[in-house]
Amino acid sequence: MSILFEKLTPAARDIAEAKLREEGILAPDAPLEYAFEVLPSERTALEIARDSFDSKIAACKDDVCLADMAIAKARRVHKEVMALQS
Repeated sequence: MSILFEKLTPAARDIAEAKLREEGILAPDAPLEYAFEVLPSERTALEIARDSFDSKIAACKDDVCLADMAIAKARRVHKEVMALQS
């Protein structure tokens, strides 16, 4: 399990899910975990996001920081997946 989901609080999860749904990265009623699901051929997208954000997530001390990092990490995964598909 990633550090994000180890540290994520219910409040941070709610904030992140709402923002990612608003942006179209996460489907309505889908849990936050779905924003990080990738096909085996897209695994590098997830690894790039982990490398970029896990140390920042570890340093988070509040819900807003955790939510912001979850959103940023999901955006990065989405961006990298789109790049792999083009």
